[in-house]
Amino acid sequence: MLRWLGQGLLGAGLLPTSSWAIPGVDEPPVPGRPRPLVLPRFEETTLGNGLRVIVAPRPGLPLVTMALHLGTGALADPPGQTGLADLTHELRTRGALHRGRALDATDLARRVEALGSGLHSATNWRGSALSLTVATSHLDTAAELLADVIRRPTLPARELARVRERAIDGLKFEQADPSALAGLIARRVAWGRSAYAQPQTRNSLERIHHADVLAQHQRQARPHGASLVFTGDISLPQALLLARRHWGDWRAHGPTPTAPPPQVADPTLPSRVLLDLPGAGQSGVVVLAPMPVGIDDPQRRIAQVAAEVLGGSYSARINQEVRIKRGLSYGASAGLNLYPEGGVLVTSTQTSHRSAAEVEQVMREEILRLAREAPTPTELAARQAGLVGGFARQLDTTAGLASLVIDRVERQRPLNEVGDVVPAVLAVTAQEVQDFAARYWHTAQLRTVIVGDLEAAGTALSRDGAWVGSARQLRLDAATLR
Repeated sequence: MLRWLGQGLLGAGLLPTSSWAIPGVDEPPVPGRPRPLVLPRFEETTLGNGLRVIVAPRPGLPLVTMALHLGTGALADPPGQTGLADLTHELRTRGALHRGRALDATDLARRVEALGSGLHSATNWRGSALSLTVATSHLDTAAELLADVIRRPTLPARELARVRERAIDGLKFEQADPSALAGLIARRVAWGRSAYAQPQTRNSLERIHHADVLAQHQRQARPHGASLVFTGDISLPQALLLARRHWGDWRAHGPTPTAPPPQVADPTLPSRVLLDLPGAGQSGVVVLAPMPVGIDDPQRRIAQVAAEVLGGSYSARINQEVRIKRGLSYGASAGLNLYPEGGVLVTSTQTSHRSAAEVEQVMREEILRLAREAPTPTELAARQAGLVGGFARQLDTTAGLASLVIDRVERQRPLNEVGDVVPAVLAVTAQEVQDFAARYWHTAQLRTVIVGDLEAAGTALSRDGAWVGSARQLRLDAATLR
């Protein structure tokens, strides 16, 4: 009885609570002071064969990430063979000549795992990278393995078949997922006939033969234009010793590949695309806005903050409206796809078929509202803190730091630009965000892609002026999707 009475008085505000509260238990802990951001310093040199060696020393913790970046990526894929650079790079991790012995995929994986590491491969539009993180005591062995994987891969034909089949299985899964499929179509809506819009398909992967992979490796694997990156507990002299020992006699074979031409957006579809995916559990909704601001444009920091205001976190505007206020989705987000030639704002979510039309309207309205209503001081500070915090977390690990270096290498930007990121983000004002949205994200720029069961969506989802098609007849490798 006494317990009940106490709860009632507390609820009525008649008993003091602060003297009873335990900090960190009954009350949330007070936020700590922001930790100072420790920016790396970069050292670099170039070997006689043209290989660029970059070091970002971080003494203390005995870990080092090594990454080898090759300066040719997916933009160089021949017409009709989208995925060649990706398959070739993945195949490098499936076998190599090591100390005169051919290691298959299992042998190679075991040797890397014995170092307490994993071999990570990634292919982007303008380059490919292989990386691994090891204790400093294993550096020499790891550097030897990484060199063999790049310089002496076996590229076995049987592994090509496995890698290709796995990629095709992934495409099947992706094309059955309404959100993933909407994202693929959104690239086509934004870029049209450009290479940025061209996805890997079953047909393009099946056109890639073993001879194509061998030729691609010869074109891509060359020291000139490649960069060897070390981040962590290592100095430039130590890195140079490893680089010269394992990479110093590396030579190129065949002609130097030509740089891919700049890409130009060439849209071929209407501003609304509706794709019928019968039997889908929900609808994927994407609202996007192409813009001329690219990854090296001075306005990119404003664009990043603006996108963060719209959908960079749980409390951002789009998620507030779609999930928190209306309960139409488990989450809605916004982000930027930035390229040298331009960029695209992409907002996306997944919802029930019958609410797809409402979600589309809400997302469009939130983008347009940013041009009318600048972020409040609290809102702006929170979004900037999110961007700065994400950047700081990336700097906190040797692998994250290596990825930042590779990003600058691939974009041919000065490495010391890393130090400009935080000041540039914090310098963005609310008025700049509003003006940016008004200039680039207005009604005429907005595009919509909805993938789902159109019959279940009902008449609320207007077909007027839209491209309407069926997933059964969809051709992702065609600019018109048919």
